[in-house]
Amino acid sequence: MNTYPKKLNSTDIARLAGVSQATVSRVLSGRDKVKEATRLRVLKVINESGYSPNPFAQAMRTSQSRTVGVAVSRITNPIVPEILEALAQNFTAFKRRLLVWNTDSEGEDGLIQAIRSGTIDGVIFTAASHQTKAIKVALEAQKPVVSFNRYLEGAACDQIVSSNFDGAAQIARYLVAQGRQRIGFINGPLDRTTLADREAGFRHALAVSGRDIPPQLYAQSDFEPEAFRQAAIDMMASDTPPDAIACGNDLIAIGTLNGLRSIGAKVPEDVWVTGFDGIEMTGWDVIDLTTMRQPIDVMAADAARALIDRIEGRYIQPKVVEYPTEFIVRGSTTHAAQ
Repeated sequence: MNTYPKKLNSTDIARLAGVSQATVSRVLSGRDKVKEATRLRVLKVINESGYSPNPFAQAMRTSQSRTVGVAVSRITNPIVPEILEALAQNFTAFKRRLLVWNTDSEGEDGLIQAIRSGTIDGVIFTAASHQTKAIKVALEAQKPVVSFNRYLEGAACDQIVSSNFDGAAQIARYLVAQGRQRIGFINGPLDRTTLADREAGFRHALAVSGRDIPPQLYAQSDFEPEAFRQAAIDMMASDTPPDAIACGNDLIAIGTLNGLRSIGAKVPEDVWVTGFDGIEMTGWDVIDLTTMRQPIDVMAADAARALIDRIEGRYIQPKVVEYPTEFIVRGSTTHAAQ
């Protein structure tokens, strides 16, 4: 129960705990060593009083706001909430607040203002190809930047990605090895490096096997609600319908499954379908999608650590880390992985 008569500031906390204001600041930051008995005494006063530090005053004292930004795109894609949840858990452990910008709907202006004003200490970009202006501003301002799930050629920032090219190549080899003869591919916007790399890896593996994607079995579209559903319908209506359709990500694959169901095509009896990302709902019985899973939790932990390391000045050389993916075979293809 809070028995203190007013809202306290850090000076009050210091007086009540019998320590200096600098000691209170060290306890709050968690960065400097403080004797355990002293730390516990300060925390006791903080907890009993309900004291909450002013983030703006704290930023002025430490040159850090203890807030990080995350820029996202296509927040309706189920992988985005999964990424945000994983990042939030990690930054909470680092005692950092998270601000999220959906640049599809909000644009980049608010994010750019936050970068320039010092409202945030660093930024994780999850859709870098759509946030190029903000990235440029952040790098010019020497603000710590991490690109998550996007590869930026030559960018002077940390980049955390998965093996999109190799993962998609593995899917192609699997479909060929399991005897699929007419393999289609449905993809989203190719300015997303993830989708472009997956298509490139898929095509490369097919070419090595002496195969290709017939023009009538290829579709590419922006993320419109009906686009991928209709693409699947159109493919099945062709003179040589596919017996397998690989998709650039799980969301595209779900749209494809929807289109196939609408015309009575049976999966996997008539046509196989594969996705990429490994979002949680692909394991639902009603979807049961074979997919290539990205290690989002591990990638988020590495991205958060990379950003905090840069904020704290612990290293300078940018790094690119590529994580292997995991092939998950489910009912949309039925056969064992190769």
